[in-house]
Amino acid sequence: MAVTSPLFDINQLNIEQQKKFDTVYNELKSKHISYLQYKLNLPLKNKFDSEQEENEWRYELHRFLRGRKWNVTHTIKSLQEMIQWRIDNKADSILEHAPTLSRMDLLQRVLASAQHGYTKAHRPLYIKKMGLIRVSKMLNMFTQEELLQCHIYWLEYNCQLARESSRQVGKHVETFATILDLRGCKWNIRKILHLYKQCLYIDENYYPERLGQLFVVNPPAIFPALWDIVKHWFDPVTKTKIIVVKKGSETSTLLLQHIDSDQLPHEYGGSCNSCPTAPNCIPVYDWGKDTADDEQEE
Repeated sequence: MAVTSPLFDINQLNIEQQKKFDTVYNELKSKHISYLQYKLNLPLKNKFDSEQEENEWRYELHRFLRGRKWNVTHTIKSLQEMIQWRIDNKADSILEHAPTLSRMDLLQRVLASAQHGYTKAHRPLYIKKMGLIRVSKMLNMFTQEELLQCHIYWLEYNCQLARESSRQVGKHVETFATILDLRGCKWNIRKILHLYKQCLYIDENYYPERLGQLFVVNPPAIFPALWDIVKHWFDPVTKTKIIVVKKGSETSTLLLQHIDSDQLPHEYGGSCNSCPTAPNCIPVYDWGKDTADDEQEE
């Protein structure tokens, strides 16, 4: 028998919240049954389990209710749109979509990044070195649609990691954590801000309440100007989960409050020795002399 995630406990909600939960659940029951059948019929190697998916659906309702400030009408509308969006974008099969897998491997060359263990709260941890991004290469090598599909893949992969973490620790884990390293970030990054805005739209509309923490480290001199551009795109609640860490010892001190040392790369004050490339845990692709296109953007 498969190890399951902890069961959703409606008693964690107060009486009013339980009534709203039941209203949404009953209103979307037939819609969800149809959607579940669609998922069970997908030709996947890793098949969905109906009982586990029913449990996850309850957690999904709870996240959407919180994300929509417990407004029943908005929650029902958002969930209906989410189901259709997932079908249209083949989100439930994207982890086994070979072309997207290949693009993810290629994208890691353009944007040095990696999943790297878990936080103390058992959240999957992702580290992204935005300051090393090859902007021109990204725009030349991928279409906008391909990059958005890669983002959906990343979201689905982290959802899967969160579910696995839930099974391992015996309590529900539904959020992710990210370290966004901006060391070396240059103004050419503005050329992909429109993509970042679209990714945020996907996050907030189809994966609400999934961000646990976002640590922004090594902010460059241009950070205040960049923040002035993007800060309006975040939901007020999401903003409270963004922690900007100044340079110096403050970075490791703060990160180690949330992440065990063996789960954190040496460059951020940790002691990870489990990565094949440790202490350099985040692979940085060597493009050799092929850097002229990025340099010309400055």
